[in-house]
Amino acid sequence: MNNYRPDIDGLRAFSIIAVVVYHAFPTLLPGGFVGVDVFFVISGYLITGIILQGQAKAKFSIIEFYRRRIQRIIPALLLVLLFCLIAGWWVLLPYEYAMLGQQTAASSVFAPNILFWTEAGYFDTNSKLKPLLHLWSLGVEEQFYLLWPLALLLAARWPSRIVFIIAGLALVSFSMGIAITNDNATSFFLPQFRVWELLLGALIAALPLSRVSVTANNLTAMVGLGLLMCAVVFINRERDFPGWWALLPTFGAVLLIWSGPSHRLAQLMGSSVLVLIGKISFPLYLWHWPLLTFARIMEQGEPSVEIRLVAVTISVLLAWLSYRQVESRLRYHPGRYTPMILLACLFTLGAAGYAIFKKDGFPERTAELNASAGAFYWQELGLHERDDCSEALGVAGRCLSDGKPPQIAVIGDSHSTNTFFALAHHYRSSNIGVVRLGRGGCPPLYGVAVQDSGNLDFCKDVTRSHLDWAIQDPALTTVYLSSMGPMYLNQKQPRYVLRDNSTPTATNNRLIFANALDKTIAMLLAANKKVVLVIDWPGLGFDPKTCLDIRPVRLSGFKPRDCEIPRQRHNKRESEYRQIILNAWQKNPQTLLWDTPKAFCDAKKCYGMLDGKMLYRDPAHLSMEGSRHLAEALELEAAPAKLTR
Repeated sequence: MNNYRPDIDGLRAFSIIAVVVYHAFPTLLPGGFVGVDVFFVISGYLITGIILQGQAKAKFSIIEFYRRRIQRIIPALLLVLLFCLIAGWWVLLPYEYAMLGQQTAASSVFAPNILFWTEAGYFDTNSKLKPLLHLWSLGVEEQFYLLWPLALLLAARWPSRIVFIIAGLALVSFSMGIAITNDNATSFFLPQFRVWELLLGALIAALPLSRVSVTANNLTAMVGLGLLMCAVVFINRERDFPGWWALLPTFGAVLLIWSGPSHRLAQLMGSSVLVLIGKISFPLYLWHWPLLTFARIMEQGEPSVEIRLVAVTISVLLAWLSYRQVESRLRYHPGRYTPMILLACLFTLGAAGYAIFKKDGFPERTAELNASAGAFYWQELGLHERDDCSEALGVAGRCLSDGKPPQIAVIGDSHSTNTFFALAHHYRSSNIGVVRLGRGGCPPLYGVAVQDSGNLDFCKDVTRSHLDWAIQDPALTTVYLSSMGPMYLNQKQPRYVLRDNSTPTATNNRLIFANALDKTIAMLLAANKKVVLVIDWPGLGFDPKTCLDIRPVRLSGFKPRDCEIPRQRHNKRESEYRQIILNAWQKNPQTLLWDTPKAFCDAKKCYGMLDGKMLYRDPAHLSMEGSRHLAEALELEAAPAKLTR
């Protein structure tokens, strides 16, 4: 392992600047998030070098290794976690604070990546509202370091083969990630699919630095910098990442490190300013995201440029103070019991976070706002129970049931949840049971795959199992097909691309949707099931939280907006989708139609609030009150002899 290299701190500076700019101003640097991948390479290089150097001198100690990691990581982490819990008490609503507590508990055992993997992808809309989301990378690193020293001690038995062992492990990890690239959350968050990036750094540490000419090293470094620049400019959230695209930033970092400390770029990257930024890069990474997230939460949307600039400035100041006054002292001048004290403090904060989670975020803090805010958080606040129906009903995936033997099934994407609640409410006083079988992002179309679902066969397989169960269950009399139909018909929307194996050449979402709907209806009717086609309710196109002032604290003034949209706008958006549904209804006289927009719209407007009650929980999904409103307006129409609309 070489001595200190200022150029590596410069590379750290490049990475943290890219990450911060992306998080604060994503349009300026759409691929800035790849800075984390560069951090992985750097970290793998430095840590592996330390271990190999210690092994070569027969002075390596696993206990000493872990002690140094504790003193390096935990001091700044403690400050950020404590800040988030204190700020959250004043800023967050109960559900939000409970989730922050859960994130804190997971972070205290270096497993936040596992938690976020179970929730959603990194680029999911709600991810911007998770104050500790960025700690996923810390989880990956620490899980790697837990095992890597032991692996290197084992590999030391074959010193001449250690390079091949590291390269082989990296290739296996990369191949596993490529195999599931479409499953974005899994390949992004779980360590076995990201460890190859750290292993690339480890590989450099196990190899001698480039000993070729200065000219060759200069060229190598320029190519590396070029790859990094291409990565931050051309990679964006729409790419399948990680995967092949991750080779750009990681190999860029590899080339810059491997070219050594003497090339021309190294002198530039080793400048005093970049070195300083590099030294505070870790606490800056820890501080900047929570500050931006709390700003988004308080502003109930993307904050102004001025607020984001202030948040970034404060994060830089806090990072410098954390580095000078806390991290440096505990890292370089620790006491005998410092590691144990730091661990005890971390676990204490984790226990506090878990208590906050179990206490539902202490709702008494915001009692006056809870009734209004509850409309937006009904699902998470436990107003319904998610029931795993795999064993009870013999179907794959999770479902919702009202506890009575089901005679009615609702099949579809996340919107079918609202349809389920409406029906469960409508039939609450009867013996008719309702069950919801579905999966978010999966329309109730037999044989159709959805590109956004990760595994292309996932939606197809899940929907097939649900429809097969509905067909085979003799007690089930009625099937409601419910989905956010217009979303799947937008050819300009790259997120949802439909594929139908029965018509493999078809690339038009409208054609695939219409054909698959006809096929699905025919299968259900052949099984003597009553079929109800649900025309989806209007999408607001804005966050309904902007209609009410539900935030305990704000950074700027707030004026509630009118919670309505022009009926004409809704009609235009749904016209193509409505025609497909009406055509299917016309061709199958046995079917029934539930025209849900009638419950939310008059001739001029569609409403997100009625009589002071919030009907939506987000721009597209209904609140619990909205589901009840839909139930009270339940009106099924028989298929006409002729299509008159």
